[in-house]
Amino acid sequence: MVSLFLSSEFRSVRWRYPIAEALAALSAPPDLIEEPDTSSPEENRMRAEVLGRFRGYRENRELFEGYPVDVRWFRATLEAHDLPRLKYVDYSYWNELSGGTRRPVDAATTIRAGRKVFDVPNDGFVAGLRFVRAGGTFSPLILVAPESDGDLVILEGHVRATVYALAGQDELRPFSALVGLHDAFRGWV
Repeated sequence: MVSLFLSSEFRSVRWRYPIAEALAALSAPPDLIEEPDTSSPEENRMRAEVLGRFRGYRENRELFEGYPVDVRWFRATLEAHDLPRLKYVDYSYWNELSGGTRRPVDAATTIRAGRKVFDVPNDGFVAGLRFVRAGGTFSPLILVAPESDGDLVILEGHVRATVYALAGQDELRPFSALVGLHDAFRGWV
């Protein structure tokens, strides 16, 4: 999860610089993220430390406040009919974009209506939709939940999930996710 989280966000214009700062503070090269050796305990420790500095992982703060230690992870393939199960983390921008439901399917309605939230343009979502329509694929979403058959909270991949919701039932191909299960996530859904 840590390696996927960092590699996905390192590709983002918004998050690349803060991750690069965390890497520099640890005197770690970008290859730690761009070419990870997940079989290396030392690299895994360093990546966890980068994610801690960057987003509070294992520090019980920011995105990882209340995050459990022993999450069970599995890979999953989701389809368009799974989109209504996805929920954003509880964060003001995503709450407002979705009309308070925290669901990307509702955010897609807001975006289609041309409404901006907090004066943030919707251009990135529209560009992502063009990318998906052209056959492009994204890195897997990282989702968490108390059980596999209920709502799935997006830990990483909010923009990608919104693009999938914009693509909707007719245009969306199956997409990949890494799903973490733990009873502590009941408070997140």
